Amino acid sequence: MEKHKIALISDWYFPKVGGIEYSMHSLAKKLIQKGHEVHIITRSYPDIPQYSIRDKVKIIRIKGSPIPGQQRFIMPTAYKELYNFLKSEKYDIINSHGLDSPLSMAALIVSRKLGFPSVVTNHSLVGDTPLSPFLYQAGKLLIRNADAVIAVSSAVEKDSKIMTEKPIYRISNGIDSEGKTIKVPFPVDTEGKTIIITVARMIKKKGVQNIVHLAPLLLGKHEDLLFVMIGDGPLKKRLEKEVEESGLSRNFYFTGEVPREKVLGYLEQADIFALPSIHEAFGVSILEAISKKVPVVAMNNSGVSDIIRNGVNGYLADNLTEFSSLLQDLIEKPSLRISFAMEAARGLSKYDWNRICEQTIRVYTNVIYKKCQNNNN
Repeated sequence: MEKHKIALISDWYFPKVGGIEYSMHSLAKKLIQKGHEVHIITRSYPDIPQYSIRDKVKIIRIKGSPIPGQQRFIMPTAYKELYNFLKSEKYDIINSHGLDSPLSMAALIVSRKLGFPSVVTNHSLVGDTPLSPFLYQAGKLLIRNADAVIAVSSAVEKDSKIMTEKPIYRISNGIDSEGKTIKVPFPVDTEGKTIIITVARMIKKKGVQNIVHLAPLLLGKHEDLLFVMIGDGPLKKRLEKEVEESGLSRNFYFTGEVPREKVLGYLEQADIFALPSIHEAFGVSILEAISKKVPVVAMNNSGVSDIIRNGVNGYLADNLTEFSSLLQDLIEKPSLRISFAMEAARGLSKYDWNRICEQTIRVYTNVIYKKCQNNNN
């Protein structure tokens, strides 16, 4: 098999913690194991070196601080540096990650200008908001610079088809079965309690506020519940205040942002995983829960629907009322929790990174071949 020089590019990479960061790094590791040369190109952070190596992955950070007043865009000089760097390195293929990453989208524009084959991996759903028409139009303008799209779920594939007629390949994210786990004790008494865990960025889109809003009803029927909210974000302080004002502090624990190995440690102690996000593009945290034999309650018609079959290996709700009812059902039925967890675990082999890497390499090879053909015509 031909070996390629590959650039994976996104603003969203460590030390930031999230699904794109984890998935991009996991893919890079597997590509290197298969003999490819891989660079991750991302934004810089204070006190982090511009060049480093992690798990044999070479990481290049484009110098540039965020434009004052926001965190998404970095200074314009950074995008010029990205252009010069890509031009000098002459990659066989560029794989941008995240339509919401300015660095990723800039890389597509540069690739088109330099004639490099390029792929964009779409990790997100536009969702139903007043801005949706604008976001779809922006997506159309940006994706036209790519030669193909990788969609991480059937929901994202459907979304991507609205924005482009370019080839779309559905390749899911995966789970690293060799991931390190650090078991962390809870700072509250868990004896006799049913532990319900949510792992998500504390933003409205993830639906984390719905856990807090549904809790009083559930606690009215089952007082020995502990809701563990893992993650950080702009809603965290507000939700903590709501919990305190409702007198439910003894039933909630907010961890803040924790590294993945500790997330896995918390999951090992959980009874139920609950994620009420209606715009979940895929759900790496769902796979992590399944890997730790934790049954899942999530929302239907999202990327999670590729992983969970309702009533077979977990529960999928069509609305929040149903979500609350299904969550209550799992609270009351420990035997069903075991059944769901065991059935879900049987499907984890589909999300092995070796398999996903092979699928991705086939896309790269196909895109490179077609680009070469077009350039020779």
